[in-house]
Amino acid sequence: MSCKKWKKKLSSCLDNEVSYRERLKIEKHLKSCQACFNQFKQLDRLHRLVQSIPPEKPGPGFYERLSERLSQKKPILKKKLLGWRYVWQLSFPRVGKIAIAVSAVLLLSVSFYIWRSSISYEVNIKVFEEEYLRSQQMNSFAGELALPAFLEIK
Repeated sequence: MSCKKWKKKLSSCLDNEVSYRERLKIEKHLKSCQACFNQFKQLDRLHRLVQSIPPEKPGPGFYERLSERLSQKKPILKKKLLGWRYVWQLSFPRVGKIAIAVSAVLLLSVSFYIWRSSISYEVNIKVFEEEYLRSQQMNSFAGELALPAFLEIK
């Protein structure tokens, strides 16, 4: 196992969240890998520092305010979204829903068609003719270069 995978397990080892067998494997790796051992020591210092911080006691009336806020029923986003679904189901019959969906698709299609048809492509005939003639000259030039090679083969 690479050191990267071992380093991910170091914090879990400090928190006693690994099995006994896993702990032995980690300790064995720490004995053979100085980089992982140094990181483990740093995590251990940090862990001890955090554990030494005394917990703060909440101010007066904290639990009462918390209890009151928890008891208030606020609509949850999921319920709001489901509420819209139920409004949609109850307010329109099935035929009405199909008509709304078809109308929306038709409206989008017509809007896209109008948008595409409003784009005008300006074609300059003179520039087109020059490019066409130039391409014909290039084709004939390429044919002239290939012709002598073709005649020598026969």
